[in-house]
Amino acid sequence: MPTFFVDRKNLSGDTAILSGTEAGHMLRSLRLSVGDSFFAFDEEGNRYRMRILEATSRSLRAEILEAFPPEPPPDVAVSLFVGLPKADKMDFILEKATELGVSRVMPFRSSRTIPRLDPADARKRISRWERVALAAAKQCGSGRVPEVAGIVPYPEAVRRAAEHEGKIVFYEGEGTFSLKRVLSGMGGVRTVALIVGPEGGFSPDEVREAVAAGCRCAGLGNRILRVETAALAVLAMVMYHYEK
Repeated sequence: MPTFFVDRKNLSGDTAILSGTEAGHMLRSLRLSVGDSFFAFDEEGNRYRMRILEATSRSLRAEILEAFPPEPPPDVAVSLFVGLPKADKMDFILEKATELGVSRVMPFRSSRTIPRLDPADARKRISRWERVALAAAKQCGSGRVPEVAGIVPYPEAVRRAAEHEGKIVFYEGEGTFSLKRVLSGMGGVRTVALIVGPEGGFSPDEVREAVAAGCRCAGLGNRILRVETAALAVLAMVMYHYEK
């Protein structure tokens, strides 16, 4: 059954109003009509099973058949810090990271990031990434949309990562340990930050900056991975490690 987003301000008693993009997708793309049922979630993660009562060309009114509380938060909240990649790779990272259950994604600019966005372009990218994360949350039916933070300079990303109980920077140079060893040595934590470099990797100075902030340094073996592969691989491994 398809899943959609409903704004809490459009909930009233046992009915809800959906309009705009959501209603258009339901009525025109999926061709739902009066009597059809669907799932929805709101900005707080509450989930609903609904049935369409009335529909116009631009909006619909639905009856709330059942309401469910938000999914419990993960035992370990994982934040993914990614060096801003080229083209639309960030869209792919956001989509798949949302499906995997990431709590926050923060792109950053470092000495070897290739894209250099002006403020207007950056705002457009962030707005698009928020839509990508919402669409991915609807697709996988989680009801949890990760925070998509603004593009920040690398030192700011390191400072934000340092606020987590566990923090790991991924580097293929000297002084790294396997991710398995690093995770085993971190013990019980409730928040984890993963810092993955851009296409050009990290400079030695940037790695030292992260280590000085308390990050542990981990490698991913002998293969050189693309940024989108590395980001999703480490996220999946960390989520699996902390899964109960």
